[in-house]
Amino acid sequence: MSIFKRAAVLGAAASLVLGLAACSGESTTSDETTSAPNETNNGGAGAATTLVLGHEGNDEDPRQTAALRLKELVEEATDGRVEIEIHANGTLGNWEQMIEGLQFGSTDIVIESLLTLESYSELASIETAPFIYRDTEHFIEVWEGDIGDEIRGAVAEDTGFAIAGNMFRGARQLSTKTPVTSLDDLSGLTIRTPSAPTMVATWQALGARAEAMPWDEVYSALEQGVLDGQENPLSSILFASVHEVAPEITMTSHVYANFHFIMWDEALQGMDEADREAILEAATVVGQEYTEAIQEDEAEYRAQMEDEGATFHELTDRDAWVEATQPVIDSLPDRAKEWVGQITG
Repeated sequence: MSIFKRAAVLGAAASLVLGLAACSGESTTSDETTSAPNETNNGGAGAATTLVLGHEGNDEDPRQTAALRLKELVEEATDGRVEIEIHANGTLGNWEQMIEGLQFGSTDIVIESLLTLESYSELASIETAPFIYRDTEHFIEVWEGDIGDEIRGAVAEDTGFAIAGNMFRGARQLSTKTPVTSLDDLSGLTIRTPSAPTMVATWQALGARAEAMPWDEVYSALEQGVLDGQENPLSSILFASVHEVAPEITMTSHVYANFHFIMWDEALQGMDEADREAILEAATVVGQEYTEAIQEDEAEYRAQMEDEGATFHELTDRDAWVEATQPVIDSLPDRAKEWVGQITG
């Protein structure tokens, strides 16, 4: 069992304490379009910086453990000069609102995927390009190598966001109310997707009705029959209990993705150099730990959902899914298509 899974109970308790403390604290604010992290008095020892970190996962989600681990490492490395205030469960808003808040200082760090930046740069569409990785090992090799560095750098330069740490989320799988084992089974079903344009286009190309919907509305929409299914990594399906209302899980592995610690680069660069390096180094360490943990725990996630009534399926016509989504690949911006060629070549 991984350090992330073993820490879940402790993480939930710690987040409750952090949440109570946060209620009496101040959020980062500024009259400028961009803002530096909030500085407070540190008992006479100099100015302390408080960074507000937000994510949409609940207290049992691996994102919460990642947030707590980042807090631990950063505060230790900076001797408390930099403190991290954690807000889980989307209490700072949905991911669109939190990402936007990075530019204005209402948030300082958001744990999210590159797909959340697609509305800021079409280059971010590379993350949601369908069926371009052979398996997990291939994906990790790409994102820990030169191509991954180039992608993160290009998206950061194009958007103004800093992108730190590679936290492998797992492959995205389809979970539905009725079994889907072939492309014909998918036809006409309403599938929830994130609002990333490439993701919406993928499910439309596959013959589904793609419905971009906030994550916190998905469970009830499935329960009420508004949706027929959704797609996400196994950890997201399990920790949001989606398998209770969409128990037919098809191992499509159509997209592989990371979470990252996303920040506003201007604010990050405005910090003391030693503190900035401590944050970036901690993000790298947490990313490595997270990636190892997810790989170790995915079999347990599947087993737990099966014990709770979920049924897992394999595609019988995977080539047809790949062929149907080729127009999505063809519509990517030229640089993203170059990356696809490097990844698949």
